Amino acid sequence: MKLTSLLLLTAILQVSAATSAQTVTWSARAASLQKVLNVIRQQTGYAFFYDREDLKNTSPVTVELKNASLQAAMDMVLQHQSLSYEVQGNTVFITRNEKTEKNIKAEVSNTPPPVTISGKVVDETGTAIPGASVMVKGTTKGAITNPNGEFQIAGVDENAVVTITSIGYTAQEISLKGKTHLNIILQSDVASLKQLVVVGYGVQKKANLTGAVSSIGSKELANRPVTSVSNALQGTMPGVTVMAANSGQPGADGAKIRIRGIGTLNTSDPVIVIDGVVTNVANLNNINPDDVASMSVLKDAASAAIYGSRAANGVILITTKQGKKGAPQLTYNAYVGKQKATGLADFLPSWQVAELENQASINEGGSAKYTAAQIAKYKDGSDPYNYPNTDWQGLFYKGSGIQQNHYLGLTGGTEKTQYALSLGLFDENGIVKKTNAKRYTTRLNITSEVANHVKVNANIGFTSTGQKEPSNPYTGDFQQLVRQINRINPRIPYKYANGQYGAIGDGNPMAWLEGNSLNTYSYYDLVGNVGVDWEIVKNLHFKPSLAYIMKIGSIKKFRADQQYYNANGDKTFYQGPSSVTDQSNFSNTVTQQALLEYTKSFSKHNFKILGGFSQEQTKYTFDEGYRKGYLNNELTDLNLGATEGQYALNYGYQLGLRSWFGRINYDFDGKYLLEANLRYDGSSRFAKNNRWGTFPSFSAGWNIDREAFFDALKPVVSNLKLRASWGMLGNQYIKGIDDVAYPTYPYYPYIFTVSGNQNYVLGGTAAGVMPGVAPVNGANPDIKWESTTETGVGIDAGFFNGKLNFSADYFNKVTNNILLAIPVGAVYGFKAPAQNAGAILNRGWEFVLSYGDTKGDFTYNAAFNTAFIHNEVTDLHGSGPITSGYTFQQVGYPVSSLYGYIADGIFQSKEEVKNSPTQLPTTAPGDIKYRDINGDGKITGDDRQYLGNYFPKVTFGLNLSASWKNFDLGIFLQGAAGVKNYYDGGKIGAIGGNANKPTSAFLDTWTADNPNAPMPRAWSNYKQNDPSGTPSSFWVKDGSYLRLKNLQVGYSLPEKMIKRIGLTKLRFYYSGQNILTFDHLYKWVDPEASISSSIYYYPQVKVHTFGVNVSF
Repeated sequence: MKLTSLLLLTAILQVSAATSAQTVTWSARAASLQKVLNVIRQQTGYAFFYDREDLKNTSPVTVELKNASLQAAMDMVLQHQSLSYEVQGNTVFITRNEKTEKNIKAEVSNTPPPVTISGKVVDETGTAIPGASVMVKGTTKGAITNPNGEFQIAGVDENAVVTITSIGYTAQEISLKGKTHLNIILQSDVASLKQLVVVGYGVQKKANLTGAVSSIGSKELANRPVTSVSNALQGTMPGVTVMAANSGQPGADGAKIRIRGIGTLNTSDPVIVIDGVVTNVANLNNINPDDVASMSVLKDAASAAIYGSRAANGVILITTKQGKKGAPQLTYNAYVGKQKATGLADFLPSWQVAELENQASINEGGSAKYTAAQIAKYKDGSDPYNYPNTDWQGLFYKGSGIQQNHYLGLTGGTEKTQYALSLGLFDENGIVKKTNAKRYTTRLNITSEVANHVKVNANIGFTSTGQKEPSNPYTGDFQQLVRQINRINPRIPYKYANGQYGAIGDGNPMAWLEGNSLNTYSYYDLVGNVGVDWEIVKNLHFKPSLAYIMKIGSIKKFRADQQYYNANGDKTFYQGPSSVTDQSNFSNTVTQQALLEYTKSFSKHNFKILGGFSQEQTKYTFDEGYRKGYLNNELTDLNLGATEGQYALNYGYQLGLRSWFGRINYDFDGKYLLEANLRYDGSSRFAKNNRWGTFPSFSAGWNIDREAFFDALKPVVSNLKLRASWGMLGNQYIKGIDDVAYPTYPYYPYIFTVSGNQNYVLGGTAAGVMPGVAPVNGANPDIKWESTTETGVGIDAGFFNGKLNFSADYFNKVTNNILLAIPVGAVYGFKAPAQNAGAILNRGWEFVLSYGDTKGDFTYNAAFNTAFIHNEVTDLHGSGPITSGYTFQQVGYPVSSLYGYIADGIFQSKEEVKNSPTQLPTTAPGDIKYRDINGDGKITGDDRQYLGNYFPKVTFGLNLSASWKNFDLGIFLQGAAGVKNYYDGGKIGAIGGNANKPTSAFLDTWTADNPNAPMPRAWSNYKQNDPSGTPSSFWVKDGSYLRLKNLQVGYSLPEKMIKRIGLTKLRFYYSGQNILTFDHLYKWVDPEASISSSIYYYPQVKVHTFGVNVSF
């Protein structure tokens, strides 16, 4: 924090010292040019160098400048003067150009009748645009808008044409036609804003891109009540699939991002780069979405190869908001929202549960468990303690669900120094009491020209996150508590008349929720980068930098003990003892980097060459301590527990990565484009003989619209580009190392790993057992990088002067040498070592279509994107299928495909059962009928087949926006198709016992009187119909969906009203997230959640928020 304070103080002092000296405020009418230049020299402190002869016969200057920058002032003063200028250091050099006929005409034109015009320039949302240039066409008259976006120009022809320009917006021309006051709305210029796209280690003109890069700006993220940046990406780009977390729990709802399919059987997360600092998805979700200026996704090998060994799963580049030249601007954004579950399981009341348990018992050869009289008591509620109907969900989901977000941003700067400072608070209370997540963020970005041709930049972001959740005595912590609340039968009372908790063998989940058991998570993250940009000679830049990433984690898990009693007050059973687990972890990554960049143009040839070196070192340590047997449930400090049974553990690792890389860009007259990348990475994860990997890429493009023969089409087709690319990427991550907290495989898989707590028997008796160390993991010195080779082609087209835009891409991506732990014989004695043993294919199409236009006060935009992806495992080193529950890995099928039996409906008679292949011995009418695939006359594991894929083949998003005067509307739809979901017991519930309860799915089960029911006959312990015990196509459902992801309606107060209180913008809005879904699933099954998600997880949530945007 001391470093942050020092940098902020330095920036403020520089801004304070330079603001008055580097802006110009002055007005003149028909003044000589030399007089105007003298005024600018006096107010800015810059020296001027020119030949007095060049100033002779120049036009008189009429200008109005207010807080104008040096550049803006010089642009206006020298417009139509046949003079040009160049700023070098603190000197302005002015030279003469050849005077054109247009200049001469401008000088001798008649002076228009004196009319004074005024107005305000704003963007589509009503935010003032300071620094915009407002010029009277064909004259030197003009003005620069002030911090409120306002301007005034005197002496204007009442029929003149006014041009309004600002960087990042489409220029406008307005004919006055007698109007003297103008309210001007500038539209975001897609061509201008996206002209420069952030790519690896720099930026490129979009027109010159040859790879597949998608990008969005801050506008797509604004005011959406999302908890993380990863969730905000959903549906915004083709080929970028965002899979919601299994849980909607505060602090545990970060999404998974997959770029162009699942490329490996290991960790498939993309690499994240924040302001040039390479990091991971965890740090992506630590960023305040309000701090994001733009996000670029490098999807193909050609664009991502510059990141080499970590880019096989794509690269996401985050650029945070930077400072701007001009007066300080203060922004405050806030919203308050209310959460609600997208759907809760429709569990049956106790009397219907009892009826189903009777049916299941009889179906399985038993007798009814409940009499009609008992069922009647469950139904009428006359004896709520002995025959209860407990609404466990109603008791459990009583959290406030209130979330709030506050953001304060300050930007500004001078010609030499610009700064951006922000503070943020996000506070989310869950729909379950005692569930909470809180995030504090602060960010400081500074760029300063400290000497001639030398700029220094610093980007520092700090995040403090905290999470709380109730604990319980079972493995899985809070998730297990949610599981228990959705399993415990409604026949069990919440409490008896004496106030004691009712309980089953697993206890009572409400006792744990309402007790002292609590898990507390605290994390502190720092991501900082300091760099220099030194222009050694013209167009040759040296850019060294030093980045530091730090993460400190502290976890405390307190489990209180719980004594249960019966209705008579007698002790029944005890859950305990109480315990405390304290965990702490620390990691830091230091990255040293140096770039050398050179640009050169001659004739129509343009070159840009980049070379770089990077060295990265990571250290990680983890400590854990445990004690139990506390005197009471108020004592939670680790040192207050009993020493008996205590333990402590520690582990850590170090990793290193050294890299050399380079890139060459060439274009001829902007028509023909070539790019080549090469990266050479060395990783400490591999043995010396396989440590280094080489990752090249090549791409080319053709801007057809730049050809002379294309001019005739320009009125319709404004731009047309073809692209092609090939590249190779790498992956060093191994499953079990990078996706869990405690590694199941070593960080150096080429050497054996030893571990403590390995007991040795000495002397042949128990008394001779001695602790020691021994190898536990197998080693493979021959493993090497996973390698991904990708080929792609694309087309970009714009129509009607950029109003309609279209892009299409085709890609073919093959990953070889996938790192897998292939099972080995028990005689090996260690955990199986990693091997290069697999291959995966991903190929597909991506499309983007957008249209936007303005008609008077009405502006509208529509953008649609979609992707079609084919995923297939092509090699498993001779093994397979590798099964896990109802999924498998098998050559020829998608990764983690659904796997089970083919169901041929439901048996309707004993005769049908008798004449079918042998099923389970107790199979009867009403049971699921399975197909004998291999024709051996019996149903066995050999009859299992591919049943579908949980990863969508098609994803799509549609973003609609419109504004009219002060009103704005945004609609964001997102969905998927070609995807399957699986109804296991975690989605439909179960019948039988105190720890199971069915959902309304079981209301329509097969009976002799109901032969066409969608569900088989009721069962409890019978595997023939059990979706978990006997996975089959019967339980596979279409998981396609369309969701109204976000709806936003806003109103900006008129400028005349807010100007009186010193505001430039005041907007109120409503925003809803996940508010409407169309699918084929049960209402409590969220289609976005992972296939492994179930009613045993914290539900996904919809959020309704009301917010405000204020600018000063």
